[in-house]
Amino acid sequence: MAEKENKVEEEKTAEAEAAAREKAAAEPEAAAGPGEAGQAEEAAAESVSDEAAAGPEAVEAEAEAAEVEEAGAEETAAQPAEKAEAKPAAEKAKAKPARKAAKKAKAKAARKQARPKQEIKVPQVTALDEKDAGLKPEVFAVEPKLGVLHEVVRAEFASMRRGTASSKNRAEVSGGGVKPWRQKGTGRARAGSSRMPHWTGGGITFGPTPRDFSFKVNRKVRKQALKMALSVRVSEGSLKVVDALPFDEPKTAAAAAVLSGMDVNYPLLVLLTEADENAAMSFRNIPRVDVTDTGDLLVSDIMAARTVLVTREAVEKLNAMGDAK
Repeated sequence: MAEKENKVEEEKTAEAEAAAREKAAAEPEAAAGPGEAGQAEEAAAESVSDEAAAGPEAVEAEAEAAEVEEAGAEETAAQPAEKAEAKPAAEKAKAKPARKAAKKAKAKAARKQARPKQEIKVPQVTALDEKDAGLKPEVFAVEPKLGVLHEVVRAEFASMRRGTASSKNRAEVSGGGVKPWRQKGTGRARAGSSRMPHWTGGGITFGPTPRDFSFKVNRKVRKQALKMALSVRVSEGSLKVVDALPFDEPKTAAAAAVLSGMDVNYPLLVLLTEADENAAMSFRNIPRVDVTDTGDLLVSDIMAARTVLVTREAVEKLNAMGDAK
């Protein structure tokens, strides 16, 4: 057996030496000179002799290492290909929402073009000065008093409060009728009910109860405060009087066009009468614009607005306050 193994080893070494010689002979002579070719043959022969000396185990180990290197090279070559395949898929996924948005925008633009443009009919509004408006000094030239204005505004805000906040005291909370433990002998603090205010789930001490926050203000004082608020706006030049607001139909765009042609500041109060229903519905959709009827006018509405827009008919109703005693 030993002789057979030696023969096999000798055959392998001979084959390796022949292969090394053929490889050295196949190299181009231009790349290396005659001396270098001889050196390459000697090196190949030495490497073959070293491999033969090392034995079959070293040859097998080198072959395994070469296979591992080839497998690693194949994996590294496959990774860029996988990444290259994944990139188009990711780009397609990103491009889908963009294409949908562009398609929606295109359809919207097409619908907008196909829709016939409606001409906005803006009513003719004529601004009036103080003389032409007929502002009575008994209503629009009253000396303001801060105390009266403050009292009336506070009363208006108080009457708007619902006063529905409520809580339960220890008598109204459910449970707590039995003494939690005996008076003595437990080492704990004495307790007569589990619904005491300092216990969890107990009653609320001095909590809110439903109440009416409104308080009475004399009718004459309230009317005087209304005159003072109107007088303040007239003295500031922020009360604008117009002849009329002739709206044939409710149209917010037409109301916005009317305001754009006037020198007004916001918040704006539009004071109308019951006959101006179309105008009221046109102005009420504009942000920071409050529409009020003369019968529902509050002092707080006038003081909160920077500009008050009034029609001539509304001014006549307000002038009636100066006639009444």
